[in-house]
Amino acid sequence: MRDKLLSALREAARLSAPRPPTAAAVAAVAGVDEAEVRAHLGPPENFSALLSYQAPVQPSSPAQETRERIIASAARVFAHKGFQRASLDEVAADAGMTKGAIYWHFKSKNDLFFAMLDSRLRQDTAPLLGDLHTLIRDGGDPLAALTGMFATSLERCTSDPEWPRLYLECLSLARDPDVRDRLSAFYDEVWALSRGFTEQLQAHGLTAEDIDPQVAAIFWTALFDGLVVAWLIKGEALELSRLLPTLFRMLWRGLAPATASPNDKNSSGDAT
Repeated sequence: MRDKLLSALREAARLSAPRPPTAAAVAAVAGVDEAEVRAHLGPPENFSALLSYQAPVQPSSPAQETRERIIASAARVFAHKGFQRASLDEVAADAGMTKGAIYWHFKSKNDLFFAMLDSRLRQDTAPLLGDLHTLIRDGGDPLAALTGMFATSLERCTSDPEWPRLYLECLSLARDPDVRDRLSAFYDEVWALSRGFTEQLQAHGLTAEDIDPQVAAIFWTALFDGLVVAWLIKGEALELSRLLPTLFRMLWRGLAPATASPNDKNSSGDAT
């Protein structure tokens, strides 16, 4: 579809010259809805950059390699400037490309940011799956293993503080419907990964079977996000390495007292 729309864009530009083509004109040439044009090519402000860019045809410059190069440059520029202040011109300059090359792969700055976020998620969660398989294969103390895996994830995140700062900045922009929708999709992906993690633990008897995996996924994500935000505010004073073992023991054992009190019986309806 994108290739079809790019061809339609070039034809619409030829027909509308010297005026720039509109999204409606591109849609008319392609025989699709205007919304379809915007979904694949971004806003009309992108069109001039797209038209000026010629996609490389040599096999020495594959699209995936170019995409990853753009994402790496975006990570550097966004980390240095912040999400709102960074521009795609600066990303293009860092990558040694034209802005048209950026728009060839990403329809907007939001699109690029969430591609970068998805890449980082996969990078950080891949080792966890290996740790889980090791736990299932070798056995051992599930509490210690879960504490260690969670701690390792936090260490990866906090070792590069610009990443959580960027993410927090993005959360602050959730009034924008596009940002909110993309964050919702990102959370769905994170929850799906965590849900699968819980299901694996349950299947091998490493955690309680009566826990809803989706509820567990929401819980773990909320705990992780909350600790990262607290760390951004408090810094090393939070002492995550000291806090986590205590926190996980508390979670593992539950918050209820060892023996029920009379009030517990009354509240449950057991008392006469």
